[in-house]
Amino acid sequence: MNDKPTMMDAAGWMALPIGLMWSASFLCTMYGTEHPLLSMLSTALGIISIYTLYRQLTNYRRLYPAVSWLHIMKLSLVTSLLAGLLTDAVQYAYFLWFDGGRLLSILGTAFQSEEYRELWKQMMPEADLDEMHKVVQSMTVRDIMMQLAFYNIMLALPFSLFAALPVRAPKKIKE
Repeated sequence: MNDKPTMMDAAGWMALPIGLMWSASFLCTMYGTEHPLLSMLSTALGIISIYTLYRQLTNYRRLYPAVSWLHIMKLSLVTSLLAGLLTDAVQYAYFLWFDGGRLLSILGTAFQSEEYRELWKQMMPEADLDEMHKVVQSMTVRDIMMQLAFYNIMLALPFSLFAALPVRAPKKIKE
């Protein structure tokens, strides 16, 4: 029972439910423009996934009380990166087979909206919105996936920190 699994074995099992929640959250986000309830579900799934990883890490530390917090943090980060890979696979499948240019169409419509253009001008006054619109419209699935993969990697660190920070060593039972 005290044979501690390798980091990759433990992270792999922990990453499966997290990656599935992230994938469902992504899909809810993609269809959230037409259905606001799905957009709310997307946010809820993101929050629930942090709690789920926290519970997994707490249970792991309860099973293996000798591990340090640094080990828990590394486990959390590897789990988050693996969950991101699973999410990348789902995102790739979505854009390859199901999206059919829907995202780019929504972004194109947003770029034509006067409110959206004003917001961009306030945030980035030096940006040429017409040029940005052309770049967005010319994006391929590969380009979108490169952006999303980078985004998932960047989210892994804060996500893993939020999940691992509250994990404490189990209390010693007095005999």
